[in-house]
Amino acid sequence: MNIRTDSPRSWLVAIGCCWINLFSAIAYKSSGVIYVGVLQTFDVSREEASWPLTLLAVFIFATGPLAGILAFYVSIWKISLCGCLLSSLAVSACFFATGTSYLMICLGAVQGVGLGLLTLHNVIINQHFRRHRATASGISYAGPTIASLLFPPLVQLLFDHFGLRGALLLFGAIMLNSVVGAFLQRPPSTRSIASNSCDRYQIIVPSPSDDPLDRNGGSVTYPNGHVKNYDLKAAFERAEDKEKEQYDHNAEADSFLKSTQKGVPQRKDIAKLQDSLSFFANPMFYLVSFSFAIILFNLTTYLTVVVDFAVDHNVPRFRAVLLISSYSIADLAARLGSGWLSDRGFVSRGNMMGIHFCLGGLVMFGMPLFTSYAGQVALSVFSGWANGCTMILVSVLLAEHVGLERLPVSFGATSLVAGLLCLARPPLIGYFRDMAGDYEGLFRLIGAVSIVLSGVWFVAAMLLKCTAKRKQQSQH
Repeated sequence: MNIRTDSPRSWLVAIGCCWINLFSAIAYKSSGVIYVGVLQTFDVSREEASWPLTLLAVFIFATGPLAGILAFYVSIWKISLCGCLLSSLAVSACFFATGTSYLMICLGAVQGVGLGLLTLHNVIINQHFRRHRATASGISYAGPTIASLLFPPLVQLLFDHFGLRGALLLFGAIMLNSVVGAFLQRPPSTRSIASNSCDRYQIIVPSPSDDPLDRNGGSVTYPNGHVKNYDLKAAFERAEDKEKEQYDHNAEADSFLKSTQKGVPQRKDIAKLQDSLSFFANPMFYLVSFSFAIILFNLTTYLTVVVDFAVDHNVPRFRAVLLISSYSIADLAARLGSGWLSDRGFVSRGNMMGIHFCLGGLVMFGMPLFTSYAGQVALSVFSGWANGCTMILVSVLLAEHVGLERLPVSFGATSLVAGLLCLARPPLIGYFRDMAGDYEGLFRLIGAVSIVLSGVWFVAAMLLKCTAKRKQQSQH
């Protein structure tokens, strides 16, 4: 089905993606509050308390490749619908949790699989947009940011009134609102997009009988009620006849026959598979994949430990929760407002990545230095802005360098890398906070990796610019 890009309906699809991301993100965007709640409820170490939320991230991104493969066979809106339902029910089931092991299964693994099915929003955005891809991607990714702004204070309030288990039951009910967004992704019906080409008709295959014509034939019913009989076997033999090209009903008959034949896999299927996986030979795929993994690791680690870090430095808990909201305001502004800079060519996408990885790294180095509440608010704003500017460019860069047709599988592989990296978070939290006594070393490690990656992006942007100039000169 042909999709009109940058159309009014395209913007409705972007809003649908935003809506799903808004309600499905409650748990992992409130991870800092849940992390502290698990510590208090089950009296476990910080490393153990971080495992359910870590497995959530791991299963989200490990399910990415599966979702990418499913997209070849199932409509994306149906995959989104299943993901919304599964993740919501998994969170509600945490009402029966008796320890962190139960949370690791329901809150982590099962919810992660459900949310992993929702990682195809970048694909549907790139299908519906061409000129305004970064802006539309910003709208889609604004959903989790709005969730970070609205839900953490609500989550803390529910914890105070209903405890961890009761709050999780209510979270699941709220997350069910995401189902509405899945229906907004539903493509228009064939009737609404049909052009004035030819009249519709219907192929009717009669039941078997002794009549040879019935065994090998069929009828075509036209809108005016006129019925014509066709010999499908003869239609197959007239494959190269000009009438086959002129009349769609013959093409439909041939298509029906071919679909009933059992054949061996064709070479073109193997070639198609090789083409789908050709992005593994593209160096930019590895840079974008590793960048996405670092973005997600930095984001989820910050949101998980920032409340506990602030409380360690004598910030009241409810005010510490608001650090997630201040982070989210800047993140939202970046996702909605920074896309036009690269869309209009003011700054190349590679340089945008380099600038904001550098900014994010400097913020992490500043975390142990500015421990007052005002300092933490300022750093959360800068960190949110840096994250938002880089996050919206990941799917755009993948589509640009590996091709839109390979985006589902390539983003699935990228998500898998991000999920595997998240497995390092609990041991790091356990080492730096439980053994060393603070999070300072963890923040410095994240900052160093971000700044190194910033330099790589500046070099890559320069090389891409030089390559583009050479191509232009060779064409002239």
